[in-house]
Amino acid sequence: MKFRLTDLRKEILSVIDKAKKPLNAKIVKKRLISQPDFSTIYRALDFLERQKFVYSVSFAGVKYYFTSKKGNGHFLVCKKCREILEFKDCVAESLQERIQQKYNYKISEHVLYFEGLCSECQNYLNKKSKVMS
Repeated sequence: MKFRLTDLRKEILSVIDKAKKPLNAKIVKKRLISQPDFSTIYRALDFLERQKFVYSVSFAGVKYYFTSKKGNGHFLVCKKCREILEFKDCVAESLQERIQQKYNYKISEHVLYFEGLCSECQNYLNKKSKVMS
């Protein structure tokens, strides 16, 4: 089946590809030169995801989009400020191989994320607890 990479799809793909972390649709819209409505953006994101130009992961009920050569994503998510940090170390590859062997399952991609507190939120909470005591 042939598909067409429209100017808007190219622009959205470029915005996501240049980002240092996954972006939600609201942030994508802010970074676009053209200003389509949200339904058009969501249709374009859905198309790009179905064609595997972008991948997505949901944090706290919000879908975030990212690009990846292998379709894998590795993230740290702060539970307080919701900041997302992407990390490149793939700690899941050996686990992925074991799962494939154990369950006779061919894994094509994976998304791994850890939730916790970023250093800024840790510092803030530490200062706050010192003031309270």
